[in-house]
Amino acid sequence: MAQGTKKFKPQRPGSTKKHQQKQKGPKKGARTIAPKKAQVVEQQKLKKGLEVAIRNKIEQDVTHKASLCLHKPLSVVKGAEGRGNPEGAAHPGTSSK
Repeated sequence: MAQGTKKFKPQRPGSTKKHQQKQKGPKKGARTIAPKKAQVVEQQKLKKGLEVAIRNKIEQDVTHKASLCLHKPLSVVKGAEGRGNPEGAAHPGTSSK
């Protein structure tokens, strides 16, 4: 017998694979058109704007209800993100090098 390995498996008679025939003509069912990128971007902007508006309204309602329960007026202090750093660095402890 020749040296080396066999390259192909021996095929048994009657075990041939049957290929499916492709459909000719148009496909059945509804067609969907992929959205354009501009439409997707506009929808994301609208969604983001709505989320911000809803969050702000909820915050206003909560602060209003909290201020009604107190004897003195409630003052809401914004976080440190709203104020600018005097040194101009984005985050303390980081360098621009």
